[in-house]
Amino acid sequence: MSIYIFSRPVHSGKTTELLQWCNRQKNTMGILMPDMNGSRKILDLHTKNIFDIECTDAANTKEPLTAVGRFHFYTDAFEKANAIVLAALTQKPGWLVIDEAGKLELQGQGFYQAIVNAVDLYHNGQVAGNLLITVRESLCHEVISFFNIKDARVIHLLEDLV
Repeated sequence: MSIYIFSRPVHSGKTTELLQWCNRQKNTMGILMPDMNGSRKILDLHTKNIFDIECTDAANTKEPLTAVGRFHFYTDAFEKANAIVLAALTQKPGWLVIDEAGKLELQGQGFYQAIVNAVDLYHNGQVAGNLLITVRESLCHEVISFFNIKDARVIHLLEDLV
């Protein structure tokens, strides 16, 4: 069991590279948050299902939204993504991927619950395999401290994974 933090600057291609890497791995579960057709989506790595998370017309929706800077995200999509990760924890994936831990998670929102549960289970040895969390470089140390991630290996290139 190992916990990896994949960290690079904002808009450096972390998610794109991670998607390509995940497609080459076996038994990979979790979530990615790629930009597709001009908005953020959630990709369930196990089922390959994709759903909207970014609301591009916040003024005309009645759905609950979570704002982060200039972005608006569907609150229900975060709940669904958390559920995907929590379900994956029971299936013993070789790699569990959470893309990403950021400002929302540091406020106890977004993927917070999935990260807390995953880190706890991996720390306590209750889950085999590896946990991989993406974090923008500017928040890396803050995320590690906030989630009390012990013995995490911070990587900047996916080729560094063993």
